[in-house]
Amino acid sequence: IIAAGCFSAGIEGAAAYAPVRPAKGQMVAVRPPGPAIKRVLWSEHVYLVPRTALPGEGGRILAGATVEYTGFEKSVTPGAVQSLIEAAIALAPGLAGVEILETWAGLRPDSPDHLPILGPTDLEGLFIATGHFRSGILLAPITARLLRDWLTGESRSLDADRRPSLDTSPFSPLRFGNSRDAASGLS
Repeated sequence: IIAAGCFSAGIEGAAAYAPVRPAKGQMVAVRPPGPAIKRVLWSEHVYLVPRTALPGEGGRILAGATVEYTGFEKSVTPGAVQSLIEAAIALAPGLAGVEILETWAGLRPDSPDHLPILGPTDLEGLFIATGHFRSGILLAPITARLLRDWLTGESRSLDADRRPSLDTSPFSPLRFGNSRDAASGLS
């Protein structure tokens, strides 16, 4: 199973099945000056996630995230932090005057069509599970279940021909026109 996130394409021969690239996402955690928001808020430019305060702390809100194609570079930039803060205040004006608690950046695996790459390949025994982009945490349970069923042959989510009972063809590693020949380093 190749499940190396944005590093999957770097495995010799794997790029034929997992043509992913890293998408940097910068985030900022803030402490609001007044009462915190109570639920997740989402706009075109930012999402805000309230977090439960630790004992002795006030509320904390996560604001994210940028999408940048900068290779494997993960630095946090003042411009991105400022853009996230401005978008957060536009979405929730009560956040004006927030205190920045923490900033960070991470890398997400993005496929050419922005869909996960999931399933068996034309090399016997080789499965791919990558390219989940911004939904990796959300899709982890179904990804694990499908892989388990493909690998064990159990029928919980497979039909009689060992195909998923839901249509996974949009996520097939073979959708990029790749083949065994292109992945010769894996055979």
